[in-house]
Amino acid sequence: MSQNCLLVVADDLTGANDTGVMFAEKGYSTILKTNSRLLSKTDFSQADVFTVSTDTRASRENAAEITFSAVQAASGISQLYLKIDSTMRGSIQYQIDGALKAWKTRYPNAKAIICSAYPEMGRTIEKGILYVNGIPVTDTPSGKDIICPVTSSIMTDLLPNAEQVSFSTEQELLQKVQSSSLEQIVVDAKTENDLEIIARVIERLGKSVIPVGSAGLANKLKLQTLPSSNNKRALTHGRSLILVTSIHETSQNQVDEYIAHNGGDSIVFNPSPSQLLNHKISAKALREQLNALITSSEADVIIRANPTKVVSAENDINMIARTLAKDLAELSLYCLNHKHFDHLILFGGDGAATLLEQMNVTEMKLLYSIVPGVPVCQIQNGQYENLTVMTKSGGFGNNHLLSDIMKLN
Repeated sequence: MSQNCLLVVADDLTGANDTGVMFAEKGYSTILKTNSRLLSKTDFSQADVFTVSTDTRASRENAAEITFSAVQAASGISQLYLKIDSTMRGSIQYQIDGALKAWKTRYPNAKAIICSAYPEMGRTIEKGILYVNGIPVTDTPSGKDIICPVTSSIMTDLLPNAEQVSFSTEQELLQKVQSSSLEQIVVDAKTENDLEIIARVIERLGKSVIPVGSAGLANKLKLQTLPSSNNKRALTHGRSLILVTSIHETSQNQVDEYIAHNGGDSIVFNPSPSQLLNHKISAKALREQLNALITSSEADVIIRANPTKVVSAENDINMIARTLAKDLAELSLYCLNHKHFDHLILFGGDGAATLLEQMNVTEMKLLYSIVPGVPVCQIQNGQYENLTVMTKSGGFGNNHLLSDIMKLN
């Protein structure tokens, strides 16, 4: 393996996965670490690329210190990529501050080049304004996100320490970055070619620059090492356990679409969120109900609940969502420990991280994307060795996405 290792630091697990898999598909050996606290004990010579979640999307100011600690702990890396949400949800301002603070201990003149655009998925930045399919982000579901709403479509409103720049040529962008007195530069990108130019400028500026972006910019980056592995392999057909903890309407619609058509014969366990929150009383009964379902047939199993149904002015939606994610993950763990499953499909970063922690899974090998934006991983050791895991961020994909996954599964 190469000593020129890249570390991708993401604010949630699905983001860490969908960015890391891009490098895996290019032949780079890629390992997901499920917790940033594991980085200080990681042997970075074991792969070309490591990717990790700091779980800081909803952490606000605390994200700065958590991100700083993650980057500082990774002493064996030579390149850093800070992966953020393409629609700018979450604590991005503070994540950048923390990453820069850590990187400046190596490179005092470090700068962050920021571009969350992902034109292939309809995310563009034009004259400093973030659009999703041509609509300002504040007028989209991400702008109305219950946990991490995007409060402005203007990038420099979201990142007050940044300067916004546009460009026509690679040389123009290079000069603007070099001449800027600020440490954070937000760059317009409307096309895939724009991202390629930004990536070339990052390469020319060297290791002192922190690229900050979505999977879109990550896919254009040039690594300082050659690919070392072939990750592509066919999936075996088998039974799937699908855990949906995302409250994003996109994920909920994808499950509804699948159940209404090809997934009509699936076992669907959809406990009331209020029942889940009454965990001390309901836990035993829920397990008994679930056991009856999963032993009744060998059909695929879907576990879901939507916390928006219990939200009121007095509720903390972030707390509720995390509590339900934990409870649903425990029910999924019960399934894994009582029946055989070949594939685990996880919609939503909180639930994915929680379940993997409960399974004592600390790392997985990233293989490839079963469909764009849905990475396939494999657990390499322990009780769940060889279990295939697929993850998807809550707001990603069209209504047919789960159906498309299951056709290939």
